[in-house]
Amino acid sequence: MISSILALLTALVWALSVVLIRRGLDSSNFISVSLVITVVGAAVFAPLSLLLTPIESVNMYGFSLFLLAGFIQPGLVRLLYFKGMERVGASVNASIYASYPIFSSLIAAFLLNEELTIGVWLGIVCVVFGAIMVQRAMYGGVVFRGDVKDLIYPFLAAILVGFSYVVKKEGLNVCDVPVMGVAVGYVAAFLLYLPIMFMNPTLLNKYSFKLFWKSGIGLCIGHLLSFYALRYGDVSTVTPLIQVEPLFIFLLIHYYLKGIEKIPPKLVVGAIIIILGAILVVLA
Repeated sequence: MISSILALLTALVWALSVVLIRRGLDSSNFISVSLVITVVGAAVFAPLSLLLTPIESVNMYGFSLFLLAGFIQPGLVRLLYFKGMERVGASVNASIYASYPIFSSLIAAFLLNEELTIGVWLGIVCVVFGAIMVQRAMYGGVVFRGDVKDLIYPFLAAILVGFSYVVKKEGLNVCDVPVMGVAVGYVAAFLLYLPIMFMNPTLLNKYSFKLFWKSGIGLCIGHLLSFYALRYGDVSTVTPLIQVEPLFIFLLIHYYLKGIEKIPPKLVVGAIIIILGAILVVLA
């Protein structure tokens, strides 16, 4: 039960961060957001990890797994997600990306021998289907642009983020230090983004930090919560609950930013399906 609570808290904190990011995007761009968030995460967790991680609990295998997970997500996945948004449109991109709990659960069953009951599968399918409906409603339906081959970006992002959760879980199995896991992940993403910073240093500036540092802190907290959720629970139950995030995003946008004047019936149905799926996952 503690893993389910932590996963839902992850979804809520990430949703709040996404809403704050969207509010500032009119004055910036996704690359600047990614750079600020990554720098903030590395700056927060690197010293925390050094202070809070007992040296005797660290091993190279676990460290390597955390490094790989961070390089994949948030590092590579974030770039693929934003590239997909640019090439195929926000609705299609977000809808395909929403399928990642299916990939994470399949990979976890294969690599970690997690047992997938019928209840868990029903819950996963409901959460993914409901999330797709909510995403489409929020982004104004399915508006596809670009070539079919451009769908590789969101599909690859979904597969890789699913794989990254399995890598994180295995890392925690052999090196039970969540704070270090988050820190190493952010440092890995920072190293991945270094060439972008060098090629265009104007993307990382005081104005961008002013806009997005709060979102960066929120995402930091969410990543830590997700690691603790994985510490106590299986990938196949944690990731579907984290994917409740689109529902929280809608609620926050509607009630706090007044970004949606009318609530489409499709969105209500999607929300109900997400809640049903979350209940099935928790009870399975």
